[in-house]
Amino acid sequence: MKKRILSLCMVLALCLGLLPATALAAAPGGQVLYVGGVQISSTGYWTTDSNGNVTSAGATQPSDNYIHYNADTNTLILHNATIKKGLDYNESIQGGTYIPGSAIGVFNQSGNAELIINLEGASTIENVSTGIYLLSTSVGNATLTITGSGSLNVSGSWKGIQVQSNGNNAALCVENAEVTASADGAVKNGVLVQAKDGSDVSLTVNGGSLTASVNANIWFQFGSGLRHTHSDRQQQCHCAGQRRDCE
Repeated sequence: MKKRILSLCMVLALCLGLLPATALAAAPGGQVLYVGGVQISSTGYWTTDSNGNVTSAGATQPSDNYIHYNADTNTLILHNATIKKGLDYNESIQGGTYIPGSAIGVFNQSGNAELIINLEGASTIENVSTGIYLLSTSVGNATLTITGSGSLNVSGSWKGIQVQSNGNNAALCVENAEVTASADGAVKNGVLVQAKDGSDVSLTVNGGSLTASVNANIWFQFGSGLRHTHSDRQQQCHCAGQRRDCE
Protein backbone atom coordinates (compact mmCIF):
# COMPACT_ATOMS: atom_id res chain seq x y z
CA MET A 1 0.00 0.00 0.00
CA LYS A 2 1.07 3.53 -0.60
CA LYS A 3 2.36 5.19 2.53
CA ARG A 4 1.98 8.93 2.77
CA ILE A 5 3.63 11.29 5.25
CA LEU A 6 2.43 14.86 5.40
CA SER A 7 5.15 17.44 6.04
CA LEU A 8 6.84 17.37 9.44
CA CYS A 9 6.69 21.16 9.64
CA MET A 10 4.16 22.95 7.50
CA VAL A 11 1.38 25.46 7.80
CA LEU A 12 -1.20 24.43 10.31
CA ALA A 13 -3.84 23.93 7.66
CA LEU A 14 -4.46 20.29 8.51
CA CYS A 15 -5.13 20.85 12.19
CA LEU A 16 -6.73 24.25 11.91
CA GLY A 17 -8.91 22.86 9.18
CA LEU A 18 -10.31 20.54 11.83
CA LEU A 19 -10.67 23.21 14.50
CA PRO A 20 -13.97 24.80 13.41
CA ALA A 21 -15.63 21.43 13.94
CA THR A 22 -13.40 20.23 16.74
CA ALA A 23 -13.21 23.40 18.84
CA LEU A 24 -16.95 23.94 18.78
CA ALA A 25 -17.92 20.35 19.40
CA ALA A 26 -17.89 18.02 22.34
CA ALA A 27 -15.77 14.90 22.38
CA PRO A 28 -16.67 12.27 19.77
CA GLY A 29 -19.27 9.74 20.82
CA GLY A 30 -17.84 6.77 22.65
CA GLN A 31 -14.65 8.59 23.69
CA VAL A 32 -13.29 8.45 27.24
CA LEU A 33 -10.67 10.74 28.82
CA TYR A 34 -8.47 10.00 31.82
CA VAL A 35 -6.08 12.44 33.49
CA GLY A 36 -3.85 11.28 36.31
CA GLY A 37 -5.92 8.11 36.60
CA VAL A 38 -9.13 10.12 37.00
CA GLN A 39 -11.91 9.84 34.41
CA ILE A 40 -13.04 13.25 33.18
CA SER A 41 -16.33 13.49 31.35
CA SER A 42 -17.79 16.89 32.24
CA THR A 43 -16.67 20.49 32.56
CA GLY A 44 -14.79 21.22 35.76
CA TYR A 45 -11.50 21.89 37.55
CA TRP A 46 -8.92 19.59 39.12
CA THR A 47 -5.92 20.58 41.22
CA THR A 48 -2.47 19.03 41.03
CA ASP A 49 0.17 18.95 43.77
CA SER A 50 3.94 18.49 43.81
CA ASN A 51 3.44 14.72 43.97
CA GLY A 52 1.47 14.81 40.73
CA ASN A 53 -1.90 13.84 42.23
CA VAL A 54 -5.06 14.99 40.45
CA THR A 55 -7.95 16.00 42.75
CA SER A 56 -11.38 17.35 41.80
CA ALA A 57 -12.05 21.01 42.61
CA GLY A 58 -15.58 21.00 41.20
CA ALA A 59 -16.70 24.16 39.41
CA THR A 60 -14.36 26.49 41.32
CA GLN A 61 -11.22 27.66 39.55
CA PRO A 62 -8.12 27.18 41.74
CA SER A 63 -5.56 29.98 41.94
CA ASP A 64 -2.75 27.90 40.40
CA ASN A 65 -1.55 24.39 39.52
CA TYR A 66 -4.78 23.16 38.03
CA ILE A 67 -6.42 21.33 35.16
CA HIS A 68 -9.63 22.55 33.50
CA TYR A 69 -11.74 20.58 31.06
CA ASN A 70 -14.34 22.23 28.82
CA ALA A 71 -16.70 19.49 27.68
CA ASP A 72 -18.35 21.77 25.10
CA THR A 73 -15.11 22.20 23.17
CA ASN A 74 -13.25 19.03 24.23
CA THR A 75 -10.39 21.21 25.47
CA LEU A 76 -8.10 20.36 28.38
CA ILE A 77 -6.23 23.30 29.96
CA LEU A 78 -3.02 22.59 31.86
CA HIS A 79 -2.20 25.59 34.09
CA ASN A 80 1.18 25.02 35.77
CA ALA A 81 0.02 21.44 36.28
CA THR A 82 2.07 18.47 37.44
CA ILE A 83 0.87 14.93 36.64
CA LYS A 84 2.80 11.91 37.90
CA LYS A 85 0.17 9.19 37.93
CA GLY A 86 -0.90 7.00 35.03
CA LEU A 87 -4.10 5.07 34.47
CA ASP A 88 -4.11 1.75 36.31
CA TYR A 89 -4.65 -1.43 34.31
CA ASN A 90 -8.34 -2.19 34.76
CA GLU A 91 -10.40 -4.65 32.74
CA SER A 92 -13.67 -3.23 34.07
CA ILE A 93 -13.37 0.27 32.56
CA GLN A 94 -13.38 1.38 28.95
CA GLY A 95 -9.83 1.62 27.65
CA GLY A 96 -8.43 0.22 30.89
CA THR A 97 -6.56 -2.54 29.04
CA TYR A 98 -5.55 -0.39 26.06
CA ILE A 99 -4.05 2.79 27.51
CA PRO A 100 -2.89 1.85 31.03
CA GLY A 101 0.04 3.85 32.32
CA SER A 102 -0.95 7.01 30.45
CA ALA A 103 -1.01 10.30 32.39
CA ILE A 104 -3.42 11.78 29.84
CA GLY A 105 -5.27 9.02 28.04
CA VAL A 106 -7.93 9.27 25.32
CA PHE A 107 -9.59 6.12 24.03
CA ASN A 108 -12.34 5.42 21.53
CA GLN A 109 -13.24 1.99 20.16
CA SER A 110 -16.12 3.26 18.01
CA GLY A 111 -14.94 6.53 16.43
CA ASN A 112 -12.41 9.35 16.46
CA ALA A 113 -10.03 9.98 19.34
CA GLU A 114 -9.57 13.75 19.65
CA LEU A 115 -8.30 16.24 22.21
CA ILE A 116 -7.15 19.85 22.34
CA ILE A 117 -4.63 20.64 25.08
CA ASN A 118 -4.15 24.32 25.91
CA LEU A 119 -0.98 25.14 27.84
CA GLU A 120 -0.83 27.99 30.36
CA GLY A 121 2.45 28.47 32.23
CA ALA A 122 4.82 25.54 32.62
CA SER A 123 3.39 22.02 33.07
CA THR A 124 5.10 18.68 33.66
CA ILE A 125 4.16 15.04 33.07
CA GLU A 126 6.57 12.40 34.39
CA ASN A 127 6.98 9.11 36.29
CA VAL A 128 4.46 7.32 34.05
CA SER A 129 4.62 4.77 31.25
CA THR A 130 3.24 7.07 28.52
CA GLY A 131 2.80 10.79 29.01
CA ILE A 132 -0.04 11.42 26.53
CA TYR A 133 -1.75 8.60 24.65
CA LEU A 134 -4.60 9.00 22.13
CA LEU A 135 -5.91 5.75 20.66
CA SER A 136 -8.73 4.98 18.24
CA THR A 137 -9.12 1.25 17.69
CA SER A 138 -11.86 1.65 15.07
CA VAL A 139 -11.95 3.34 11.66
CA GLY A 140 -11.81 6.75 13.36
CA ASN A 141 -8.95 9.25 13.17
CA ALA A 142 -6.65 10.14 16.07
CA THR A 143 -5.92 13.87 16.39
CA LEU A 144 -4.06 15.68 19.17
CA THR A 145 -3.68 19.46 19.10
CA ILE A 146 -1.40 21.17 21.63
CA THR A 147 -1.71 24.94 21.69
CA GLY A 148 -1.36 27.95 23.97
CA SER A 149 1.39 30.27 25.17
CA GLY A 150 2.83 27.86 27.76
CA SER A 151 5.19 24.91 27.82
CA LEU A 152 4.97 21.19 28.54
CA ASN A 153 7.74 18.81 29.50
CA VAL A 154 6.37 15.30 29.06
CA SER A 155 8.25 12.06 29.66
CA GLY A 156 7.45 8.39 30.05
CA SER A 157 9.30 5.15 30.58
CA TRP A 158 7.74 3.87 27.35
CA LYS A 159 6.78 6.93 25.28
CA GLY A 160 6.39 10.65 25.76
CA ILE A 161 3.51 11.25 23.33
CA GLN A 162 1.65 8.61 21.31
CA VAL A 163 -1.13 9.39 18.80
CA GLN A 164 -2.49 6.22 17.21
CA SER A 165 -5.33 5.19 14.92
CA ASN A 166 -5.60 1.50 14.11
CA GLY A 167 -8.03 2.10 11.26
CA ASN A 168 -7.41 5.56 9.78
CA ASN A 169 -5.29 8.72 9.92
CA ALA A 170 -3.26 10.11 12.82
CA ALA A 171 -2.16 13.72 13.40
CA LEU A 172 -0.23 15.67 16.02
CA CYS A 173 -0.39 19.46 15.82
CA VAL A 174 1.56 21.95 17.95
CA GLU A 175 0.70 25.64 17.69
CA ASN A 176 2.69 28.33 19.55
CA ALA A 177 3.32 26.06 22.54
CA GLU A 178 6.74 24.74 23.56
CA VAL A 179 6.65 20.94 23.97
CA THR A 180 9.51 18.64 24.98
CA ALA A 181 8.91 14.88 24.85
CA SER A 182 11.24 12.18 26.12
CA ALA A 183 11.30 8.48 26.94
CA ASP A 184 13.43 6.57 29.43
CA GLY A 185 12.86 3.02 28.19
CA ALA A 186 14.77 0.95 25.66
CA VAL A 187 12.38 1.90 22.82
CA LYS A 188 13.01 5.64 23.39
CA ASN A 189 10.01 7.00 21.47
CA GLY A 190 9.75 10.61 22.49
CA VAL A 191 6.89 10.94 20.00
CA LEU A 192 5.07 8.20 18.08
CA VAL A 193 2.39 8.99 15.50
CA GLN A 194 0.83 5.82 14.10
CA ALA A 195 -1.82 5.25 11.44
CA LYS A 196 -3.28 2.37 9.49
CA ASP A 197 -1.10 1.17 6.63
CA GLY A 198 -1.97 3.28 3.58
CA SER A 199 -3.38 6.15 5.65
CA ASP A 200 -1.89 9.54 6.50
CA VAL A 201 0.43 10.43 9.37
CA SER A 202 1.12 14.10 10.02
CA LEU A 203 3.13 16.22 12.41
CA THR A 204 2.55 19.96 12.25
CA VAL A 205 4.32 22.67 14.24
CA ASN A 206 3.43 26.33 13.79
CA GLY A 207 4.88 29.19 15.81
CA GLY A 208 6.10 26.93 18.63
CA SER A 209 8.39 23.94 18.96
CA LEU A 210 8.36 20.20 19.48
CA THR A 211 11.58 18.74 20.84
CA ALA A 212 12.42 15.07 21.27
CA SER A 213 15.17 15.05 23.88
CA VAL A 214 18.57 13.42 23.53
CA ASN A 215 18.39 9.62 23.01
CA ALA A 216 14.71 9.81 22.03
CA ASN A 217 13.11 9.76 18.58
CA ILE A 218 10.13 11.11 16.70
CA TRP A 219 8.66 8.08 14.95
CA PHE A 220 6.02 7.50 12.30
CA GLN A 221 4.41 4.09 12.01
CA PHE A 222 2.12 2.63 9.35
CA GLY A 223 0.56 -0.61 10.47
CA SER A 224 3.50 -2.83 11.40
CA GLY A 225 5.98 -0.84 9.28
CA LEU A 226 8.14 1.93 10.74
CA ARG A 227 9.68 5.12 9.52
CA HIS A 228 11.44 7.55 11.78
CA THR A 229 13.21 10.89 11.73
CA HIS A 230 16.67 11.57 13.14
CA SER A 231 17.74 9.41 16.07
CA ASP A 232 20.15 9.55 19.00
CA ARG A 233 20.35 13.33 19.17
CA GLN A 234 18.23 16.30 20.08
CA GLN A 235 15.54 16.86 17.53
CA GLN A 236 13.46 20.00 17.13
CA CYS A 237 10.71 21.35 14.93
CA HIS A 238 10.26 25.10 14.68
CA CYS A 239 7.88 26.83 12.32
CA ALA A 240 6.95 30.51 12.23
CA GLY A 241 4.67 31.01 9.27
CA GLN A 242 6.93 29.13 6.91
CA ARG A 243 7.76 25.56 6.03
CA ARG A 244 10.86 24.10 7.63
CA ASP A 245 12.21 20.65 8.21
CA CYS A 246 13.05 19.40 11.66
CA GLU A 247 16.66 19.97 12.56
